[in-house]
Amino acid sequence: MNEKILQRLKKLQALAERGVGGEKSTAQAMLDKLLAKNGIETLEELETEEVEYFLFSYKGKHEITLLKQCMYKVIGAAAGREYYKSHGTRQKIGIYCTKAQKIEIELEFEFYRNVFYEELDNFMCAFIQAQKIFPTDAPRRDIDITELTPEDLSRMAMQDAIKKRTRAAMIETSSNP
Repeated sequence: MNEKILQRLKKLQALAERGVGGEKSTAQAMLDKLLAKNGIETLEELETEEVEYFLFSYKGKHEITLLKQCMYKVIGAAAGREYYKSHGTRQKIGIYCTKAQKIEIELEFEFYRNVFYEELDNFMCAFIQAQKIFPTDAPRRDIDITELTPEDLSRMAMQDAIKKRTRAAMIETSSNP
């Protein structure tokens, strides 16, 4: 069993037992929800190395790529990676792992999926600016460099990395065999 997973859950359990006020109840609720969702009554059940087949849900091609990467991160390179798609289950992928690994995969995937969608918003803003997808008479504002946030700088760097394309260039390349 991955010791890191068990240690994280034990820390959550300790916080639920010895925490103060709201953090105590929040930690207990999180622990109860995690354990109940995975059909686990005690943390000792997670110490078993018994491998089972678990299905994980995703939405779309980006999420399946991210989910597979999270599985790879948790299970490791040496364990091999064989994913299975069950007949009759759309947007679900299965893998053999322990209960503890299942929980870790779910936590990793939830975290990185949220980060991905936050960054996707940044990418969309940078893409629109790089491709100049706005009217020519759009109001312009002068930017004071000292007022730029780290997010603004990140978007500007991303904007510079995006390949600029035009419809005219696309038409020319498609008409030239």
